[in-house]
Parts: sequence; C-alpha cells; structure tokens
Amino acid sequence: MQKIYLKPAVNEIAIEGDSKEGHTDVFSYDYHEDDNKRKLGGLYIIGNVKQDHAAAEPEFTAEDKNAPDIAYVANLVASLAKREYYSITERSPRDAFSATLKKINDVIEEFFKNKSLKVNIGIFAIAGEDIIISKLGKFKIILGRDSRTVDILNNIDLFNKERIEEKEFSNIVSGKVKTGDKLFAFYPNRMLIAREKTIKAELLRADAEQFKEKIKSIRETRPDFDCGALYLSMEEHRESAVKKIGAAVPKNTPTDENISVNLAKANIKELDKPAPLEPALEAPKIRSSEFSLARKSNPLLSLITAPAKIARTLYRNNVNLKSKFIILSLVAGAMVIGIVLVKIFVVIDPEQRQLNIVINQSRDNLKLAQTRIAQNDLIGTRQLLAESLSGIYSVGITNDKVQKTIDELYKVLDDIDKAVDISPTLLKLMPEELNQRIAVLNTHKDQGIAIDIYKNNLYILTNDNILKISDIDNNSQAKPSVWLKSGLPPQPTMLTVDGNVFVMNGSGTISVYYKGAKTSEDNTFLISKTGDTLLTSENSDKLYMVNKTLARIYELDKKSKSLIRTLKIGSSEPIGNAYLYGDGSIIITTKDGRIWEISLQPPNK
Repeated sequence: MQKIYLKPAVNEIAIEGDSKEGHTDVFSYDYHEDDNKRKLGGLYIIGNVKQDHAAAEPEFTAEDKNAPDIAYVANLVASLAKREYYSITERSPRDAFSATLKKINDVIEEFFKNKSLKVNIGIFAIAGEDIIISKLGKFKIILGRDSRTVDILNNIDLFNKERIEEKEFSNIVSGKVKTGDKLFAFYPNRMLIAREKTIKAELLRADAEQFKEKIKSIRETRPDFDCGALYLSMEEHRESAVKKIGAAVPKNTPTDENISVNLAKANIKELDKPAPLEPALEAPKIRSSEFSLARKSNPLLSLITAPAKIARTLYRNNVNLKSKFIILSLVAGAMVIGIVLVKIFVVIDPEQRQLNIVINQSRDNLKLAQTRIAQNDLIGTRQLLAESLSGIYSVGITNDKVQKTIDELYKVLDDIDKAVDISPTLLKLMPEELNQRIAVLNTHKDQGIAIDIYKNNLYILTNDNILKISDIDNNSQAKPSVWLKSGLPPQPTMLTVDGNVFVMNGSGTISVYYKGAKTSEDNTFLISKTGDTLLTSENSDKLYMVNKTLARIYELDKKSKSLIRTLKIGSSEPIGNAYLYGDGSIIITTKDGRIWEISLQPPNK
C-alpha cells in the first residue's frame, strides 16, 4: 500500500541590488522528515525592511551609525514565526498559523514606534494541499495553473478584497493547491512590478531552472536589480504507508539550517522540501476569511479570582462573624500574592520582551554556528554572530544574562578570527601629516561609498563603478572621470589603493584592478558593510579591514588575501574613522572624540 502526497520543490531567489529598495530576506522552513511536525508542512517568509531617513527621529538619522540594524527585523520575525508554528505539533496547520500571527503581532508593535521603519512581510504555509497566507504591507504571490495565472491576494474572481491593517497581520487567505501548480511569491519592488507580465508568462512556460535563469538574466541589463522571492512547484510523490518496525529515524532532521538569508551572496539556492498530503479529491477552491485572535484564559488570573470565588461561597453560608473575618483576611492576602505574581510573570515591559526574544535567537544562533564551523562555513558563522550581537546592542539593555550571551558570542568569533587583544595608545592630537589627507577625504566623502588617495589621485567607489580625479590638490573641484573598465563585485563596500585598486564587498570578496581592468579575485570569508574601512600602502604587504561594528581590525596577506590575525581593539565606544599612519600603525577615532594609535607590529617585535 502506498501513500500519495504533494511535495513542493522550493527555490529561493535572493539577489542583492539597489539599496534604495531596503533590505530583503527570504526564509523557508520544512520538517517533512520529522513525523511529529510533518503534518504542519512548510513555512515560508519574505521580508523587506526599509529605513526612511527623512522621517526618522533625531536619534536615528542616516549619519548615525548607532541606528538599528534593519536587517535584523525580518530575521527576528522569521525566527519567531518558525519557533511558534512548529512548537505544538498537535495543532492543525490553520491553528498553528493563527497562533503564529498572534505571536508576531505582539512583537511588531514595537517596530512601529520607529515611524521611519517601513516593514513589508509576506508569510505563508503549505501543508499538503492547503495553502494559508497573510501579509503586512507589500507582498504578492502568483499561482500558475494550467494555462492561466492568478494573483492570489488581489484577484476579485476568487477572493474578497479586504483592507488589511497596516500595523498588524489581520487577514488570512486560504485555499487549495494541486499537482502541477507553480507559485511565485515575492516582494513587489519597482523592477519586478515593471516585469510582472513577462514573469507571469515565464511562470506558465518555463520549468524551475529556466524560470530562475530568466530572473537572474535581468541582472545583466540592470546591475541594480534586486529580488527576494520563492518559486515553488507542487509535485506528487508516493511512499509506503507502512513503516518497517525498527526503522531508523533520519539523523539529519532539518533544523535552522533550512534558513537561507544571505542576500549578500547574490545567488539562487534550491531546496527540495516535501510536505505530506492525502490525494486531493475536491476541485480547487480558494476563500478569504477574516483573521481573528481569540482571547485565551490566563492561569494566573484564575489564581487571583479563585480565592474570591471560594470566599463568596463560604460567606453566603451560615458562617459566624469571626469566621467571616478570617476568610476575608485570607482572601485579601491571596489576592495580593496573585497580583504580585501577575506583575512578575505577566506584565513585562516591551523592551524586556524584545530582549528575551533576541537572547533566545542568539542562543539558537550559537548552536547553529557550531554546525557551520564544522562545515567550514566561516562567512555564514560570522554573519550569524554579527546579527546576534547587533540585535542585542539594538535593544540597549545590559544585565548578567545579556553579558553572558555577548561573551559566548565573542568567544566563538575570537576562535575563528584568530583574535588577539591589543592596547591602543591615546593621542592628544591627530598627527599633522594626516590632517591634510583627512581634509581632502572629508571634502569628497559624499561622492561615493568609499574613497582613497594614491599619489595625489582620488579614487571614488560607487555602487557600479570606480571614478577618478587626477591631481586632486590642483583639481579639487574637477568632475570625476570613469576609471573602471570591468565590472565590480556585487554589493561593494570598501576600496583602497597602492597602485592597484582593491575593492571588497559585503560577502568578503576582494577584487583587484590595475589600469581599470580586473586582475584577480579572492574570497576572504569576512563580512563587512558600507562604512567599514579597507587600508593599505604601497610599501605594505598587508591589507587591513576595519570592521567598525565589531571594533576589530582584520590583517590579511596582500597576495593570498588569507587572514593572518585579528586585532581586538576593545573600545567601548564605536569606531568613527580609521587611517593608516605610515606602515606601522593605524589611527582611529571614536564617537566620543578621542584619537587612538594602534601598533601593527607583532608583540614579539
């Protein structure tokens, strides 16, 4: 006897492009090999978060490096959704999905206190033939079936179009999928919307590989193309309905490693994740229903009211005055204790609730980091640890539990970074020979992502090019000319010049250019973001990558690009700027206005 079920083949399409679109993440979770969780199927999230600096509060301006890491918002929501959805395996997929939305709603209320933060999240589950969808802000999911496409959330023939509250998930759309269906779920940025007609045609015509290549090909004509999407094709599978006695439980049960969030890699990853289903007997039927969250009974509230109920029962019976007084005293004491318990266990301020979520996520990331280290996935490990530290710091609460988690995160990071402690020297003034260089850099700092000076020539890194101003001392007002002849790596963040031009991107790739043409490319497996600094000099055989968020200087061999060691600055203040001083030291400034010198000589010299 065989069991027939639907199995969605899942392809994550994650391409980093125009930063003006904000930060987009794609998440997919599935536990089809876990018998207990299998009936819940797969959970999928696409999140886009954008910081509108024009509407930001004064403390969150574009120039403020202490502004919240917007990339963490979608990660936090996805982690919370996964944990809640699969937490109680006895629930139906619909009940699990509703409970998940309620849990998310409790958290995202805090995000909307920052009026400049724009959050768009689409979340859906596929369990067998059932699909359940909800969204916050902008999200689209297109169904390709036979010879037609259906915009699931906006088609008036199959759905009742209802207004969705902007501050919470308030609607659920549910329906049926069947063998042969194709689904394309995505954040509808301007480039995808402009190509939606073509995308729908390709969804019907092409198979999975052809469809992915079609999406990727857009990048060839539009280097700033950005895409965060999921492509799913529903396939029928068969398996024995009778399991062998003593059959081994699969060892590699999917865990957090089902998450694929690295947009910086700008590639497409494919997962093949089935979800169980009995054969579909009904004709396709899709309906939209209002999402309501029922109020659950509170056990602590029952604890408070129970003594009062008992007191009323005894008080109404024939009990003498003395006994009534004793009863009332006991009830009053019990109610006071109950109120204290409620205050301790129920009334948790929003910041503390958010911190608890962040700490739990960080603990999960620590476990996942060990797995990735064993797989030699160093950049994935660094990303996990950096996200966790950024999330903790963004809450701004410090206690013993927080410090213990931070210490554990840094210990793992220290091990893979070959980190050594250093003691910077406090300077009274910036060295005079750096002042002129700094003045030129400050004059042109708004012209690109990063800038550097080499032999009186200024090099400017932009999103898609390298520009040059020759003889900068005499032509400081000159218009930059295009210097680059070949393409940049995706998501460039830094550059430095020593005759060659070195460009590093967010996922650790260093490309080397000479006379405008690329000569080599290597991966350092380090992470960086715009605002970090890459340093070198003509006489140095090293590259120095200054990660301002982690307060670390990564020393790399200039030829091999391999990591030699990591200098832990240990400053409690964020790093402002960093400059190479001669060949033997780096000068950094901190946000408190102080100037520090860091020796680059090994301790034994």
